[in-house]
Order: sequence, then structure tokens, then C-alpha cells
Amino acid sequence: MASNSKRAVLSNEGDSVTVFHDGRIKVTSRDHLWEIVEVGRHSALGQFVTLGVGRPLSASETTAAAAPTADYTVALTPDRETEVAGTVAATNGTFIQFLHNGSITVGSDGRDIAETFNTGPEANSEIVSVRGGSVTVTFRGSYRPSSLREHDFLVDIPSPEKPALNRLHPGEHESRAGKVGPFR
Repeated sequence: MASNSKRAVLSNEGDSVTVFHDGRIKVTSRDHLWEIVEVGRHSALGQFVTLGVGRPLSASETTAAAAPTADYTVALTPDRETEVAGTVAATNGTFIQFLHNGSITVGSDGRDIAETFNTGPEANSEIVSVRGGSVTVTFRGSYRPSSLREHDFLVDIPSPEKPALNRLHPGEHESRAGKVGPFR
């Protein structure tokens, strides 16, 4: 597949995070589903969501497609549990924190979450998912803070674009547990 120049791919040596230039951030695992474990506000202008490792996926629920090549990879030390293993900032004010226990925090230093879209393989589906579990986080507005948080890696997001709409792929369902945003 051709490389998508309008994204950056990050990894914790197992799961991947795609930062799209339209502002969406998609956290993906071929091994497990994700659970929304916390939604919070870390400042008057910023909101975050922490995604925890959910139910493992069986071999019959997903296929072993090749993972995309990461632009940045952080190593995890599980004994360090909820300590931050690495922080990625983007020039649009969004950030990703990889925690040593496999959890991932996605947030913005200047905008609220518009929607979390948590998907996984449909139970009893004849179609095998190539995506596994994923959560797409979209933020409201286009505010860009004048200073960025401390980070280990920086993703340059050019001028704002309208985010693509979230949609289910064949063989997927949406988990609404902990959902932020509109129910469709």
C-alpha cells in the first residue's frame, strides 16, 4: 500500500497510533479491543481520554496484516505501570502519551473532544476484521496553542482540514461504553 503523506504513525512496539493531518487520532491494536477508562480535563481549554487494554482478540476475529512502518516507536517496561513511557505532541495542540502498562492517553491542550469512535470485530460475523480494535478521537474546533507541551517526538500538522467522518467497516461494530460525542 502506498504511504499516506497526510499522517504520522506511532507505535509502542505492539499497538499503533495514527495522527492524521485532518486532526483525527486513531489508536489501533490487532491483538485486543480498547476500553475508554478515563475522560478528563487537564486544563480549562484541554480535554483527554485514556484508553486501556481491553479484551484480547482471538485469531478468528482478526487477520495478521502487516503493521504500518512507524515514524516513532516507544519501548514499554510493564513493571513501570502507569508511568509515561513517551509523549508525542502535534503542532495543532494534540498529544499522545504512551503509558508503560499499554494504555494510551490522547488529548488536546486547547480543544475539547468532539467524539470517541470505539470499534471492534462484530461477534458472529463471517467477515474477519483486518483492523482489530480501534478508537478514533476527534476534537472540536481548530485552535492551535502558541506553545507546545514537552515531548519526545513532534508531528507537524499543516493548516487545518475538516476531519473525515467516522464509519464502520464491514465486520465491525461500535462499542458505546464510555463514548464521548453523538450516538448515531
